[in-house]
Amino acid sequence: MEYLTKTSTFISRLCQFIGGVSLIIIVLTTMTDVVARYVFKLTGGEFGFTVKGSVEIVSYFMLFALLAAFVAFVERSQIIVDVFTQKMPRSVKGYMMGVFMLGFFAIGIVFSWGLYESAVDAIEYGKVTQDLGVSMMPIYAFSALLSLLLAIRSLIESINIFKTGEFFDAEETGA
Repeated sequence: MEYLTKTSTFISRLCQFIGGVSLIIIVLTTMTDVVARYVFKLTGGEFGFTVKGSVEIVSYFMLFALLAAFVAFVERSQIIVDVFTQKMPRSVKGYMMGVFMLGFFAIGIVFSWGLYESAVDAIEYGKVTQDLGVSMMPIYAFSALLSLLLAIRSLIESINIFKTGEFFDAEETGA
């Protein structure tokens, strides 16, 4: 059990790093694009530098950031409605959370498989991004990897909940 917990923690930290790097790239791309457009405007068109494909860069890294954040914090991802759960015993809440984690495991598997097939199709049919002309295969493959990590981490957390009965309870933490 300790090995699974360490694996889950490692995956969480890895995805926190991936999400953080993705957000930094989003911010830097946006800042560079805004500054370049402002300089273009100030110079009356003399300085013509723009960030080519900035919308694509931001959108794909937003995808990576969101998937990574979902993986990193999957055990805290449930919105608990106090009206329905405040009178429930902790054991029932734990059972429900374990079932939800199994649901996220299934979602992760479905996403991963679909994105893997999209990556294979991107290679086979030569799919590229609209502005940059970059192959879509690495984008789909990395998204499939993050989805697979979601499935793995959800399964580990589900096993942990069913085995120990311990889970993150937002009602108890006041979050």
